[in-house]
Amino acid sequence: MASLKEIAVSLLAKVQKLQETLTPDLTGLQQKCAAVTKAAETVAQSWSGSSMGYHSELYYRNFEHPPLGAEFSPEWGGIHGIPAGWQKRSSDEVKAHIEKAATVSMTDIEKGAETALSETKALHSEIVTEISGLHTYPGLEQEKKLLSELEKFKWGITVNEYMDANMPKTYMSRDSEAVYQGVKLSAHLYYAGVVFEKNSECTAIQSFFIAATRLLRQIELNAGPMGLSDGAEQQPVKAVLAICDRFHVVARQLLHRRENRATLEITDEYDVQDLLHALLRLYFDDIRPEEWTPSYGGGSSRMDFLLKGHDIVVEAKMTRKGLTAKEVSEQLIIDAAKYRQHAECKTLICLVYDPGALIKNPRGIERDLAKLSGNGLEIVCIITP
Repeated sequence: MASLKEIAVSLLAKVQKLQETLTPDLTGLQQKCAAVTKAAETVAQSWSGSSMGYHSELYYRNFEHPPLGAEFSPEWGGIHGIPAGWQKRSSDEVKAHIEKAATVSMTDIEKGAETALSETKALHSEIVTEISGLHTYPGLEQEKKLLSELEKFKWGITVNEYMDANMPKTYMSRDSEAVYQGVKLSAHLYYAGVVFEKNSECTAIQSFFIAATRLLRQIELNAGPMGLSDGAEQQPVKAVLAICDRFHVVARQLLHRRENRATLEITDEYDVQDLLHALLRLYFDDIRPEEWTPSYGGGSSRMDFLLKGHDIVVEAKMTRKGLTAKEVSEQLIIDAAKYRQHAECKTLICLVYDPGALIKNPRGIERDLAKLSGNGLEIVCIITP
């Protein structure tokens, strides 16, 4: 029977594959939704502005913005006859005008979103089923919380929710015929709601990939053969892994300070080390930066951080032009060989900050480096974001 970690690794590969497949489609669908939304907003400028009865079907001329003095009055409506230039438009006419203006087919949007959502929901169901045993697993409290959130995942905002938020709450008109017919939904608002729903589904799918990746990644790091249970001796390791996992979120948040105050912008490896050092201070008192490693291959080198008393070494790197997947892997392999000779290094945690997404297969590199564990040294590589 596969372990929880093995299940997570397998599911993570499926998430990454589906994400890679759907990302171009989702981007295209969102662009189409934006075009339809813009067209619907333009049509709205030609609308009567009233949702009462037949008022809701009135648009000015060929969906044009009425000039000053030609506006429709929802209060008086058609008591004195429908004003010049205003005419009823069917739902199909409004739809056709919006599609022509946007050069987009509503049907294509709906079918595309439906297909992407169906595939993603199937994977969602597989994930929550396959790792449901996590709830009975010892420890891993944060992962259990993430799984609970994923189980309740909301797939966007429905068209009905959009209508509830955008339909007028009060109505007033002296036009008894329109009042008698009741409140009706205008066609352009309906189609705007449809594309809003589809766009929100695309956004939800993208959010699902992020949430699922985070959950499965944390299970991969914190469960299984690596022994990262909730035992007291493993708490320092889990603390460092949590810092590495959230490093990009912290770095990004630092860019948004009030009143444009000075901040730390991560532009090179020294910046990564400075921020990492500060974050490590949350959990560790004795941090030895740039400790020397024993001689290896005729020379010695400095390690980034030694967490004294915990037998943990933390190495930080940042990708750049000339330091991408191949170079990072080679450097970390050399580092691992050096750290095996250090008496106080039992766990090597390598943080690789890759804000420019220069590493195309981060999970593959992480797993390859983890395979170097052994002979008294556990190796964990985290490539973020």
